[in-house]
Amino acid sequence: MNASWVVGVQHVWFGISIFLLLLLLICRTTFFREAISAKHFSRKHTILFIILFSIMSICGTYWNVSAGGGIINFRAVGIILGGFVGGPIVGTVTGLITGFHRAFFIHTDAAFIHGGLSILQGIAAGFLSKRLKSHHQQLWLWAFIDALVLELLFWMFFAFLTFPQSLEHPYGFFSLSLPIIVTNTIAVSLFYMVIEFFIHQRDSEKTQTTRTTFDAVAGLFATLHDGFNNTNISSIAELVTSSLPNLTWTAISYKDQLYIHTNYQNEADKNQGDAEIAILKLQKKLPDMPHLMTLPVTYRHEPVGYIIAAKSKGDTFTKMGIEFLHGICHVMEAIYEYDKMKEEENLLAEAEIRALQAQINPHFLYNTLNTISYYVRSDPDTARKLIQYLSDYFRHSLNNPSKLIPLSEELHVIESYTELERARFGDRLKITYDFPKDKLDTIQVPPLLLQPLVENAVIHGIFKRPEGGKIKVGLIEHPKYYKIYVLDTGVGMSPRKRKKLLIDHKRRDQIGLINVHQRLLSLFGKSCGLHIVSKENKGTLVFANIPKIEVPKKRAADKREEPLQKPIVLHPLVKEESGTANG
Repeated sequence: MNASWVVGVQHVWFGISIFLLLLLLICRTTFFREAISAKHFSRKHTILFIILFSIMSICGTYWNVSAGGGIINFRAVGIILGGFVGGPIVGTVTGLITGFHRAFFIHTDAAFIHGGLSILQGIAAGFLSKRLKSHHQQLWLWAFIDALVLELLFWMFFAFLTFPQSLEHPYGFFSLSLPIIVTNTIAVSLFYMVIEFFIHQRDSEKTQTTRTTFDAVAGLFATLHDGFNNTNISSIAELVTSSLPNLTWTAISYKDQLYIHTNYQNEADKNQGDAEIAILKLQKKLPDMPHLMTLPVTYRHEPVGYIIAAKSKGDTFTKMGIEFLHGICHVMEAIYEYDKMKEEENLLAEAEIRALQAQINPHFLYNTLNTISYYVRSDPDTARKLIQYLSDYFRHSLNNPSKLIPLSEELHVIESYTELERARFGDRLKITYDFPKDKLDTIQVPPLLLQPLVENAVIHGIFKRPEGGKIKVGLIEHPKYYKIYVLDTGVGMSPRKRKKLLIDHKRRDQIGLINVHQRLLSLFGKSCGLHIVSKENKGTLVFANIPKIEVPKKRAADKREEPLQKPIVLHPLVKEESGTANG
């Protein structure tokens, strides 16, 4: 084998290595990793890809070595990757830019042939993108096959267009074409191999972290049975330290006591951790540092304790770690709120709310946990969002305020619940909201007013239809009261069943409606109970008239839920005969 030929290939591979390294550094961005499988891009990202791969292709043209009467280069690597990653638009434009550059700026006998074939190669690579991205495993192998086909076709057309010269000098033709085919094809597949490994590794880390978070949440909810006591707080400190990678120690401050768990890996961690814990015990707090994080555990907007987590000096918290600690805080707040609820002295006023809170359907929880378990394997980001929804749902559901709450808080419970159900049933469940934009934080309603009505509409109305249906939750303002309603397009019910629905009985599956109805009667009088309108195979409307009890806007909570829509007129079903119970 000619030594200069070997040196030439090494020279080309050196250039390829530089650009592959740059691409792999860019692949650390979330967007570029998702681009490997994404089928549509914004205009901004399309332009970015065109610039990136065009520069790579043009540089690949200049980074060359003479062989077989031509030049060996890696121009095709940028063109093929542009089409594979960016799709038809990126592949076509990259091919055009590179092809025109080759034809008009690199003066050789076959300049226009190389330029034209480069354009066709970019177009073909772009249209192969969709087929390539349909493969979810061994993407590097399919990239190798597709790139090999494109390179073979390139040189077959080149041989045809340069006939008979290519036939008269076969040694020169093969000395030129074979190194390029092998080099460029391996370079494309190598890029996909490394990025696929990188993505798989990151997904595995996310899956493991999500699974750890799920186990931690399950462990924390188990403490609800015993409350917020010393043993459970110590267990939480241990659980946090063992669940989050690379933590050296965790402390929970509660009622002027510190509950500490350490996980030192070496002598340096021990010396550092012992010093920090000593300062914490003395001063009750630590200064903000990159390797230290302090988060408050609040109850009714007041801190009741703190979680302090530490890593080795010089280490920092990842976004995943920060979200994990915030999630632990939310769950601890739910546990604390539940514990305080059990200590309330006003049993008569809160017994009805407790009964409704006790109706956390075990089947709903079981199915939700199964759904999260599925997404942990297939889509860790979605699993993490569902864990947050579940945490928010329990947090608000277990909360037991002794007074009215803003309507925005009640809507947050509904949104958490419906998002969890939508994860299981997808498009079978659709929900819309119709509320005034400026009053979600000022309108006061009893806690757990709408959530049981929405849950009842989902379970007994929408999901009994194979095709699912829609739910509309809204408010209509009258001079002296608000008409708040839940309308569904479910299976409806007969007049006989509707009339019995609000009669007090012991059936657990209807305790939610009765509880809401009786609480409304006791709070606002006989005219403010639930009203139910329903038609079989048409749907059901449940509404209540709530007296206007508002707080000034300046006293509304700073954190506002985004208003959903403007008020609308009530559904025509309201004109039908309605059923109510006066208790």
